[in-house]
Amino acid sequence: MIQTFIVDSFTDKPFQGNPAGVCLLDETISEVMMQSIASELNLSETVFVTQIENTSYRLRYFTPTVEVDFCGHATLAASKVIFDTFNHETIDFITYKGLQLDARIENEEIKMSFPLYDTTAYSPSKELLEAFGLVEVVSSKFSKDLDMVVIEVKDKETLLHIKPNFQKAIESSDSIKELVITTKSQDKTYDFYSRCFCPWIGINEDPVTGAAHTVLAKYWGDRLHKKEMTAFQLSKRGGYLKLTIINDVTLEVKSSAKIVLKGKLKI
Repeated sequence: MIQTFIVDSFTDKPFQGNPAGVCLLDETISEVMMQSIASELNLSETVFVTQIENTSYRLRYFTPTVEVDFCGHATLAASKVIFDTFNHETIDFITYKGLQLDARIENEEIKMSFPLYDTTAYSPSKELLEAFGLVEVVSSKFSKDLDMVVIEVKDKETLLHIKPNFQKAIESSDSIKELVITTKSQDKTYDFYSRCFCPWIGINEDPVTGAAHTVLAKYWGDRLHKKEMTAFQLSKRGGYLKLTIINDVTLEVKSSAKIVLKGKLKI
């Protein structure tokens, strides 16, 4: 029996944000079993949490089809479950790939330290642009850390009306894992908007993507000359992130999460 939760991340309302599975492991299970559970839950990511000692935990992230190195919304989901289950003031995480993260509660939100990634110039292929119906592109960049392409478009309306052909997207490239399309906000509530597409790893459109903002924060921080920003991901479910660039390699992310389901998984 595995304590299992579904948590809506990057939102303060249930059934919005990005749902993640969280499995608290009392004993080791195989990678094959983790992948089977993630496929059964069929959420964009399921995180498997193993306590190392006291307030330290190891995390492994699985989509329905593959294991991934890092997932922001699943980290927030794991933080919410641990804070609600155990009497911790802070949590230290280490991922399967050795990434060190931490989390704490602040004013009913959860504040986490994430990595901050830079980008390099990138020329998207004609096939990739056609798959997403993109004609006019403001800028395009590539994050080698996450194998992620970032494309800026001119306005919010362009972003909202993107209708991808996911099969064509998969066929257009075998070297990227996700495409993030973003635009500057014209209102005072948010600094920028984005949508995130990951058909290459089995997720057509991710509702709210913490990992993407480890790249977007640096991109927009440079463009807007800001260290503190608020972002909103314009998926159907939607979700917000408060971002603070701490230094060249560290990003602070603050948001909320709601546990919507708790149970025990029989294996």
